[in-house]
Amino acid sequence: MPGDPARAFIGRGISEEMADAIRDRFHLNDPLHVQFGYYIWDTLHLDFGITGSLNAGTPIIELLGPRIFNTVVLVGIGTVLAIIIGIMLGRFAAWRRGKPADTVGMAFALTFYSMPTFLFALFLMFLFAGGLGWFPIRGAYGELPWDTTVTDYRFMTLFEKIVSRGYHLVLPVTAFTLEIMAEFALIMRNSLTDVLTEDYITTARAKGLSNKHILRDHAMKNALLPVVTVMAISIGWILGGTIMVEMVFSYEGLGKLTWDAVGARDMPLLQALFLIMSVAVLIANLVADIIYTRLDPRVKI
Repeated sequence: MPGDPARAFIGRGISEEMADAIRDRFHLNDPLHVQFGYYIWDTLHLDFGITGSLNAGTPIIELLGPRIFNTVVLVGIGTVLAIIIGIMLGRFAAWRRGKPADTVGMAFALTFYSMPTFLFALFLMFLFAGGLGWFPIRGAYGELPWDTTVTDYRFMTLFEKIVSRGYHLVLPVTAFTLEIMAEFALIMRNSLTDVLTEDYITTARAKGLSNKHILRDHAMKNALLPVVTVMAISIGWILGGTIMVEMVFSYEGLGKLTWDAVGARDMPLLQALFLIMSVAVLIANLVADIIYTRLDPRVKI
């Protein structure tokens, strides 16, 4: 990133003496390989430093904890729903390929696939939060659906905390789910369509197997392999999609924190955020490899 990290950390109005002190404190005057050594050592001890102009002086690890939880809840629920809905819609369309149901299903998926994430999120917010007032406009928790005057999360019971979080998750999860569901539906439909034309499917029909058994035991497992691949590869894009959703709904997660950190040029915080996103992609690919062995025994060989 352009500019002086020391001045970006505190502000442009600091003196040169203070800027030099900051460079010495964070080893910015050392050679790059020495800086990298300090970075690796601190990271292994979960010491990501302190924030700069954003929440100045706060240890980054303390800032990340609640945000990671909020994003994991949003991404976890949204991704599971998107995979389930996408696979069901893709299977429904592929089994009825060429028929009106296939056309309608794919039109539905293509609409959300081509729609910008922030646009659909804004539509949901204007309609259900601003217009109808059914859901809160911002935040990951706070007021309750039956009492909007109760906003202090600390004094809520466990049941009220769960309800409050669920109440604030409805619109972000809906926007997130429908946006990424479309890709899974399209991949599943195309993959299953190809599988249904294979010779072993024709052989299964010749044996007298029912459509239910053909779809469940022969077609679906093979058709799911590309879906698993796309799921692992798109984790990075999914995390990027949360930035738009969290920005629109002011949802206090990693996406909004990343946006704020970029605006404030908080480089230590950005380093920690990018590391977390990279680790998430690596874990997703590892999980995908494990799932492969369950879907296709040939992978074990």
